[in-house]
Amino acid sequence: MLELADVRKSFGERLLFSGVCLELSAGDYVAILGDSGAGKSTLLNVIAGLESADGGSILFDGRELTVLGDDELTHLRRDHFGFVFQAFHVLPHLGVAQNVALPLALRHVPRAEAGARAKAAVASVGLAGREDSLPRELSGGELQRVAIARALVGNPRLVLADEPTGNLDPDNARQVLDLFRAQVKENGAAAILVTHSEAAAATADRRYRLTRKGLEPMR
Repeated sequence: MLELADVRKSFGERLLFSGVCLELSAGDYVAILGDSGAGKSTLLNVIAGLESADGGSILFDGRELTVLGDDELTHLRRDHFGFVFQAFHVLPHLGVAQNVALPLALRHVPRAEAGARAKAAVASVGLAGREDSLPRELSGGELQRVAIARALVGNPRLVLADEPTGNLDPDNARQVLDLFRAQVKENGAAAILVTHSEAAAATADRRYRLTRKGLEPMR
């Protein structure tokens, strides 16, 4: 599904990473570890087409992403990618189900269908009965569950997660990561988790450490 070959990125004179190679198939869940400033978030942004690579190839379903225009990348992200962030990024004035349904609204899914799919997604992350709750009424762990439901409600092919438990205590972090893994597997998606946490990375099928010379496999 996804193939990275010799991907490189610099900021000015500073090399973040080079020689990044990775292959993902449906159902694969990998973690990429690295210290702050190593370029983990930048790598996710490059994969998603939010930042341009300085070299290398990124194939999604055999399609070279590095040559696509902004409109094509926007449609690709909307239709095939899901995102989970450390800061949740829920809209404070919308209820849980409304937040979860946002990706479907962007795809112009009929309101009734979008509502039913959002309700099912909310239930799948253990928040049944909280569909109308506002974000201020939820805990951090519950908000991240909302973010996971929103990322997966559109049945994405690829899910990109950037430090999704960075704002959570260890118990909540473990619960959210177990839920994230289960939901990704159930949906048949591929997922990339970037994190500085060894505990978070341990939930993945494969682990890598991001260095200036590429991705080093970890045991």
